[in-house]
Amino acid sequence: MKRLFSRLIWFIVVVGLAGGGWWYFKVRVPASSAPISYRTNVVSRGNVTQMVTANGSLNAVQMVTVGSQISGILTAVAVDFNSRVKVGDVLAKIDPATYERALAQEDAQLSSVKAGLEMAQFTYNRSKTLYTNQLISESDYQQAEVSLHQAQAAVKMEEAQRERAKVDLDRTVIYAPISGVVISRSVDAGQTVAASFNTPTLFQIANDLAKMQIEALVSEADVGGIEEKQTVRFTVDAFPNRQFTGTVRQVRFAPITNQNVVSYTTVVDVDNADLKLRPGMTANASIITANRTNILKVPNAALRFRPPANAVIGSTNNAVAKAAGTNAPSARGRPEGLPTPPWAAEGRRPTDEERKKYDESLTPEQREQMREFRQRMQAAREAGGGGGMGGGPGMGMGGGAPQRQIEGPQVRTIYRLDTEKSLPGKPVLEAVSIRTGISDGSSTEVLEGLKESDVVVTGMEITEAAAITPPPGASPFGGGFGGMRPPR
Repeated sequence: MKRLFSRLIWFIVVVGLAGGGWWYFKVRVPASSAPISYRTNVVSRGNVTQMVTANGSLNAVQMVTVGSQISGILTAVAVDFNSRVKVGDVLAKIDPATYERALAQEDAQLSSVKAGLEMAQFTYNRSKTLYTNQLISESDYQQAEVSLHQAQAAVKMEEAQRERAKVDLDRTVIYAPISGVVISRSVDAGQTVAASFNTPTLFQIANDLAKMQIEALVSEADVGGIEEKQTVRFTVDAFPNRQFTGTVRQVRFAPITNQNVVSYTTVVDVDNADLKLRPGMTANASIITANRTNILKVPNAALRFRPPANAVIGSTNNAVAKAAGTNAPSARGRPEGLPTPPWAAEGRRPTDEERKKYDESLTPEQREQMREFRQRMQAAREAGGGGGMGGGPGMGMGGGAPQRQIEGPQVRTIYRLDTEKSLPGKPVLEAVSIRTGISDGSSTEVLEGLKESDVVVTGMEITEAAAITPPPGASPFGGGFGGMRPPR
């Protein structure tokens, strides 16, 4: 039994090795030389619109809060929600009994001080005659004059008190300060209004709902491209299939910081002639910062594409990059004039020791060139999360965190299909430097470097054989050499 079990184990091992060898030499090795197929796109003309997105709330241009400066019981409320009012219309009334009594008391007090003034005036006139005839002393005359002045002052003070009581009585009737629509009503008839410490809110009136505004928050990364009179397109949840328009009226300088995120308020004027929009609605706005019509454009995927190690690069056209005074990448993503690293030809990542030896083999000028290139690549990754087959600096995918907008034209490298040199299954690429303009997130304007009908590469067609091919250096039998990796 032991001998039979041992033979069975050896049989399983031999069959496994044979099967693994067959897979390695029949599947993996031919797959590495499988024909390359690219996804392409023809350069054409079209429109590109660059926009900055922001959210904000709709509000009336002028909103007035109506309150009460006196306390009392509301005897009548003349308006309700959505009531249209004009300047001077009565909104509400407060019980005037207390203030009528106060005014009557002030009237009586005023009559008393006026009688005192008449008495002081008579005393002064009599004292003046006696003093002229030298029948009284000068001090008695001066005392009568002072008493007259005091009586006159008392009358003026009492008149002011009466005016104050009259103003309080007039405030028992609350009038509309502006013409518009009552947006909010916070009180009912019979309710007591207490204005001892602060002014209570009774109504809110919007001046004209046909003219509204959006107060949108724009992040500090995008506010540099916002200017007055730019066109704004926005939607609201109440009308998801309708697009409204507006115009930027103001970009405020005051920053708003929320959880370490700095934003700036952008005020957008909105025409609401049909009164479909209501105060408080959330607007999803897109501010058009630039618009180009009938221009050459390429998909952003063409700017992100980087060829694999076994791609055939027929030539490199860096005319645009040289004219712009930049050090454009070569066909393999490195600056021109540098030796090809051994790992680049093998299509793998270098080890730290290999990278160190490669750097030591460079001249001082080449080291500085490589250092600047690595810094640019790092900055590009930080700015747009690009790199490799799936990314590029400054090119977003239409979702996630907002990308920084790079100001001014940029020199980029794309790969154009050489239709004259390419054969079936053996495409030949040409690395071309181009100057790009604005982007709308899916397409980018081409200012220089391409012509209409050029064919650019946007990605690779992954075949079934390539999808199951393990990475270089992996064991065909799995296990301790890294095993099989599922296709990403």
